[in-house]
Amino acid sequence: MTTAAPLLEARDLARHYVVSRGLFRPKGLVRALDGVSFTLHAGRTLAVVGESGCGKSTLARQVTMIEAPSGGTLWLDGQDVAGADALRRRRLRTRVQMVFQNPYASLNPRKTVGALLEEPLAIQGAAPAARREAGLAMLARVGLRLEHYRRYPHMFSGGQRQRIAVARALMLHPALVVADEPVSALDVSIQAQVLNLLMDLQQSLGIAYLFISHNLQVVRHIADDVLVMYLGHVVEHGPKPQVFARPAHPYTRALLASTPALRPAQRRVRIPLTGELPSPLDPPSGCAFHGRCPHAIARCTIEVPELAPLGGVAVACHRAAELND
Repeated sequence: MTTAAPLLEARDLARHYVVSRGLFRPKGLVRALDGVSFTLHAGRTLAVVGESGCGKSTLARQVTMIEAPSGGTLWLDGQDVAGADALRRRRLRTRVQMVFQNPYASLNPRKTVGALLEEPLAIQGAAPAARREAGLAMLARVGLRLEHYRRYPHMFSGGQRQRIAVARALMLHPALVVADEPVSALDVSIQAQVLNLLMDLQQSLGIAYLFISHNLQVVRHIADDVLVMYLGHVVEHGPKPQVFARPAHPYTRALLASTPALRPAQRRVRIPLTGELPSPLDPPSGCAFHGRCPHAIARCTIEVPELAPLGGVAVACHRAAELND
């Protein structure tokens, strides 16, 4: 276990949106993130998992500084991201980059691969010769050839495009890469190749990943730690081996039970994940998961559980200790 200061730290991070309900209805408040806390150290991968609508992509937008949080604190490299002025925020943005889900939409089709790779360095004022040298070196590092430098994105397969997207994200030598479902649009065999590339790059460059995914098989392959989110809340957080071997929260158990191809030992406790994710405009009181939880009691409907340590992980469940005896 590392004792160094974390590269990324969130404390009670919140992001709320005011949205319209209709012409004659009052506006509503969506708590997309509500009190999210975690740490991520250099050279490690934190996987953020959960169903669509749980707040994963909203978290990515806070970490990459696309949006400002509504509350809480977010620290990158020991600097306060939320309270940074425009100049300091611009400098911090070079320390964190993003790889998007769809390699077909994230690359400008009118630019060559070389122009795409050189663009971040051009914005920083690097000389043309230095930009080209760095671009060619990064192209080779992600497993592409010299002749690819002058080609356009439409000339590549999906896996190759995602390699180009990874190369572009690494051009400024960031300390952190946020990967938002980076392999979900790829074939299974290509997924493995891209995941292995990401792991090799992490080992050689020492970068950290905030890896967002709904695919727990992918998470098992790449993550060091797992953050399970539900309707804007963290319900479980801990090292991957503990989370997968002995999930403490009923929602984590349900996610694992509904995932195919996991080991039989991990299917002993099956909790059906029934019903739909509640509307963030009208969230349930108490524990957000109580309406879908087979273990819910009266306390769950009125009291929000706190994230508390249990058996090597942190879990937000009133009955966690009882259910995990």
